[in-house]
Amino acid sequence: MQKTLALFIAALLLGVANAAAQVHVHVHVHVDANANAAVTQHFTDKDRQEVKDIFLRQASAATAHEIEAFEHVLASAPAGQPDPIAFVAYAYQFWGKPALIDHFKETFKGVWKFEPDVQSIKIIPLTADVAQIYAPTQITRGTSEASAKSAPFLVYEVAIRTPEGWRISAIVPVSAP
Repeated sequence: MQKTLALFIAALLLGVANAAAQVHVHVHVHVDANANAAVTQHFTDKDRQEVKDIFLRQASAATAHEIEAFEHVLASAPAGQPDPIAFVAYAYQFWGKPALIDHFKETFKGVWKFEPDVQSIKIIPLTADVAQIYAPTQITRGTSEASAKSAPFLVYEVAIRTPEGWRISAIVPVSAP
């Protein structure tokens, strides 16, 4: 099971990295003392904070059941490009932003709380425009308060840089012991 999950995540990352390259790539030009221009790309501390902020906005929107705010944190595909959104969980998968939003419109009719351990969030850049997010998270879900159950998850996500800023492209909640 772990090997299968690892292979799936690797395939997902390759697809997301490709989608990020199609969505938008920032290139910074640095001019040195000799006035020779060199192209540099790097993931900065500011990027790390922006990725964490978009993840926390997602958590807040999900817990508050604010579907428009939740939708806003997700990456959108430019016209004619593939939809970069993937949500893969043990029980189901959603491919594309419309399918994921439809799922959460139904989910938000019940109890849904998404509460990451903010101090334990890890942001790991893959490129200047793609970053992984690892967040131990308590998820509470159910059709009513009386039936709601909480469980720990390790939420793995991929954020990509877009013209609108950092956005979430992939979500993979993994049940934690």
